[in-house]
Amino acid sequence: MYRHRRFGVRILHPTDFSDASEKALSLARILAELLDGRLELLYASEPTLRTSFFGDYWDPSLGKVFEQAQSTWLEQDRQRLQNLDPGAVHHLEIGKPLRHILRHAKDVDLIVMGTHGEDTLLERLLGSTTERVIELTDKPVAVVRAEAEVRPFKRLLVSTGLASSSKRTLAFARRLADRSGADITLLHVIESVATPPVPIHALEPQSSEHEQTFLQRTTQNLHALAAEAGATPVLLRGQPTKVVFEQARVIGADAVFIGKSRRNRFMGSVAREVLERALVPVIVHP
Repeated sequence: MYRHRRFGVRILHPTDFSDASEKALSLARILAELLDGRLELLYASEPTLRTSFFGDYWDPSLGKVFEQAQSTWLEQDRQRLQNLDPGAVHHLEIGKPLRHILRHAKDVDLIVMGTHGEDTLLERLLGSTTERVIELTDKPVAVVRAEAEVRPFKRLLVSTGLASSSKRTLAFARRLADRSGADITLLHVIESVATPPVPIHALEPQSSEHEQTFLQRTTQNLHALAAEAGATPVLLRGQPTKVVFEQARVIGADAVFIGKSRRNRFMGSVAREVLERALVPVIVHP
């Protein structure tokens, strides 16, 4: 049985009791164990009562029936939340999940969520709740799809753009690696039409002097960043999302780490596609 510490980070796990949330809870427990964390579970129950639906047929006695039903449902939800982890802190709220998640997110250090990857027009226009949380919070968010496999950390893949957000992402991965004994692969992708991805040293003879200089500088920066974290640097050409998935497969990654720019709250297309298709947890760090 997982036992909570009296110190360490606060980890928020919003749940909807789905298969994806069950996977996310497993990841939250792993992270809480590694970070000496306190686990907090949140469920937001949306009200089902809509008096306008009944129009002229509405009656106060009908309202009492709905109030009693709502009370019963809330008690059932409270019990389900308690049963997920009796030792956790529990938050049962009424209303739209996003609003409550963001409110509680202000008081925690890490958020762990499941995602369903719906592909409806509404999801594409507005984004899923998970994506909105990533966009609007300044806390790291660990995301798990229902199809993903959650396992102890042994090999971590950090995708870096060599920017400040990537450095923060790598530092967080390093912290988890220190606790778990995991190895870190630090990946930087230079977008190219080359298929499949090829090692960066396999340059075409006609590469320009400007490109050679750029590649040398990029290589130096990547190796310097990797050395600081004790990571293995990998520099590849290719379509970024495909390269990330391929490298995750090659090293048998147990989690993928991606940085999010603080100057732009919206995720890029690469991060979004990785979240939608990854078969291991993805941790997005601001």
